[in-house]
Amino acid sequence: MSSQVEPLESLQQWWQTPLGETVLLAENSAIASQANLLIGQEQIQIGVETLLLPAARDGIHQWRMEVDLMGHAEEIPFQSHSIDVVCLAHVLEFATEPHQVLREADRVLVADGVMVLCQFNPWSAWGLRRSWPWRKQPPWNGLFFSRRRLKDWLGLLEFDVLSVQGVMFRPPCKSAGWLARLAFLERWGKRLPLFSGASVIVAKKRTIPLTPIMARKRWKAAALLPPRVSQPLGKTNKLSREE
Repeated sequence: MSSQVEPLESLQQWWQTPLGETVLLAENSAIASQANLLIGQEQIQIGVETLLLPAARDGIHQWRMEVDLMGHAEEIPFQSHSIDVVCLAHVLEFATEPHQVLREADRVLVADGVMVLCQFNPWSAWGLRRSWPWRKQPPWNGLFFSRRRLKDWLGLLEFDVLSVQGVMFRPPCKSAGWLARLAFLERWGKRLPLFSGASVIVAKKRTIPLTPIMARKRWKAAALLPPRVSQPLGKTNKLSREE
């Protein structure tokens, strides 16, 4: 079994704390606001047990790794090009090989499939807390990746980023009371989205166009030329005068 699994299992307890539940609630709301982009019948979520994807409607199949099926992110137990939506919820931070996780998600996605990434932001109070003595405790023992790096990785896999949302502008305090008192920071934080505690990125797998680019250029060039005539205009006029 991958060495990536153990950190994810130890993280599940943290998600049940007031702070962890607040993060999941914020990410669930952000993903729900992009529900129109999450099209397809086959959907899988990896990383957290709480369902972050919009609730399944009739005809939609949803699986949560380690809840509905066994497996891990570096070897997703589905055939290639069989999944419409893959949600990686705080998986890359704890993956031994984050690039392999992204490649696996790319492998199982159909053409025009959608990938959702939920990530902690290193450029925030949450990222700063990783430098404190208790950083070995989850989730601070993970490796936080910047939005720019994630976008670069997605671009190399030929994904187009559709949306980026920042959530959790409150500092990472454990008290449920303080989290409630500081809820107003979520409204203020929208003015400085780069410093959110977490990010939700939605990206779409790019489809190769069916029409070759060179063929399109030749067609456009041909369309600009004047229509061909059967004989020169001057010669036609001369024949008319002789007749």
